[in-house]
Amino acid sequence: MPREVILVDSQLGNLDSVEHALIQVGASVIVTSDPDRVATARMVVFPGQGSFGPTTKEIVEGAMGAALRMVIERGDPFLGICLGMQLLFDHSEENGGHDGLRVLSGRVRRFPGDMPAVEGDPEGPRLKVPHVGWNDVQPTGEHFYFAHSYYIEPADPSVVMWWCRYGSVEFPATIARGNIFGCQFHPEKSQWSGLRFLRSFILGGRA
Repeated sequence: MPREVILVDSQLGNLDSVEHALIQVGASVIVTSDPDRVATARMVVFPGQGSFGPTTKEIVEGAMGAALRMVIERGDPFLGICLGMQLLFDHSEENGGHDGLRVLSGRVRRFPGDMPAVEGDPEGPRLKVPHVGWNDVQPTGEHFYFAHSYYIEPADPSVVMWWCRYGSVEFPATIARGNIFGCQFHPEKSQWSGLRFLRSFILGGRA
């Protein structure tokens, strides 16, 4: 029997492709923006793209934020994708600074501008921000698709499961603590590697 997954519609975009990917890996998906329905979920996926700002502030301080905290505190599996992962942390410096859900300790920081493409070669080509495209994730060696200008800087390094490098910055590609999982990449855009990641979460409540 397919595992029922609540896919949170938080007006942060990136919804249809995530729903399709979850169905591909065998989930029974219910899309909802109703905090009461989210609060009763036994497995939640919270996708997002874009930036910290008024919409995320409304989520964090409103009924949806309370529902997400309830799911997490109850111990049910939770996966945050991209901005959905960043929102788990204390604070983001984006758009003048905004608080997150404060489920995990740490901050969201911006990639430094004008980074050299090759570390230690300040005269060589420069990297652009945002970081967009395929990049290899360690220690898996697999490639996943990223699209972000900001990255997680957790207070506790032990929450980092996989990591990635962009220029001089090594940043968390996935995080895990108990029933909480997050990925900075977009699994729904990462072909078979992304589907394998989602399938592991759906089948086992893990990534």
